[in-house]
Amino acid sequence: MKNILSQDGKQEILTRLDKLTEDSPRKWGTMKVNEMLAHMNDAIKISLGMKPAVDKSTFFSRHVTFVAGVYILPFWPKGEATAPELNQRAEGTKARDFYTELEFTKKMLDIFEEREESKFHPHPMFGQLTKKQWADLLYKHFQHHLRQFGV
Repeated sequence: MKNILSQDGKQEILTRLDKLTEDSPRKWGTMKVNEMLAHMNDAIKISLGMKPAVDKSTFFSRHVTFVAGVYILPFWPKGEATAPELNQRAEGTKARDFYTELEFTKKMLDIFEEREESKFHPHPMFGQLTKKQWADLLYKHFQHHLRQFGV
């Protein structure tokens, strides 16, 4: 399975990110493209412990929802609620201009790749994850939002 640590998975994400423009229209949802990038940056920051998040995971969310969402379903459902820490209209980081967010996203992918296995923090809905699980989750998350903006 591709993820953001695999060479082809990371390159695919970078290539698709480069196809975004500041005017890329969304196909669903309410986020603008710079807000989507800030949302993705928040997800990576949470994994690295750079943004606090409360672990509200349950047995079901850790063992059923995570496995189904990341490894079984071909796509994430549109319009699913997200953790407040990842919601740009709640506790998410306020989006900067498109180009700043885009370059920051690319840098965050590099930082994620270099982070030691023992330094990863829990996901607010899925709890403690390994680096590989985080990489798989983030790849699927990128897939979802890049599709949202048609790239």
